Amino acid sequence: MRIAALLTCFNRKEKTLQCLRGLSAQALPEGVVIETVLVDDGSRDGTAEAVLAEFPRVRVIRGDGSLYWCGGMRKAWREAALSEPDFYLLLNDDTLLFPGAVAGLLDITSSPQDRVIAVAAIRDPDTGKATYGGIRHKSGLVAASGKLETCDTFNANAVLVPRSVYRELGIFHETYTHGMGDFDYGYAATRRGILVIQSADVLGECERNALAGSWRDRSLSRATRWDILRSPKGLPFREWMTFNRRNAGWVWPIRTVSPYLKVLLGR
Repeated sequence: MRIAALLTCFNRKEKTLQCLRGLSAQALPEGVVIETVLVDDGSRDGTAEAVLAEFPRVRVIRGDGSLYWCGGMRKAWREAALSEPDFYLLLNDDTLLFPGAVAGLLDITSSPQDRVIAVAAIRDPDTGKATYGGIRHKSGLVAASGKLETCDTFNANAVLVPRSVYRELGIFHETYTHGMGDFDYGYAATRRGILVIQSADVLGECERNALAGSWRDRSLSRATRWDILRSPKGLPFREWMTFNRRNAGWVWPIRTVSPYLKVLLGR
């Protein structure tokens, strides 16, 4: 059984290497192999060279800095799909998997024919609090509870997608440059009756993205927040509108303008 691990990286060499070390240390079930495709989107810190020196079997694809996360993941996914693996492991390069993580995800979705997306519960390495994983539309992030949890969508920090789901849904929607692609994918899955199930236990660690320096950071000027909000790493208006039209129901216009109004009002 073959799993294609898909990653995108940019200028955080040590985190990328740490992630790949965690991936290479997986205690896999017999007959399971992982083939890794990494898109290095124009890193200037020697990430690609360091990865190839330590992990020569990783397939490194170089970008020019314009792909961002969703674009890089789409590129990695298309490349991996050429060999028709049984599963696709969507993995953020700042996430450290525990040794049994992949086996745990395979316990949830064990066949390439399953219509089940398996999501790893992820915690903060210092506080132990839930940081990423399954999401419910009304209540948000789902913490590991000791039992499997059905969710509406997910953060793609560590997510296993069977071949059958890929054939039904394809890859991340072309609209999205950096964010929103994983949430959109999860919602598209649940609308089609594909289950999104989070692991019973925590399977990895990753710090939550910092509020400081984001469009939500009220210590910044309104002009700076406005520019960040409209940038690829914020909520660029066309992409954000598309996401809400596809996933937010009748309230999509309100959800679309809400963050823009917050910034204009200094909230």
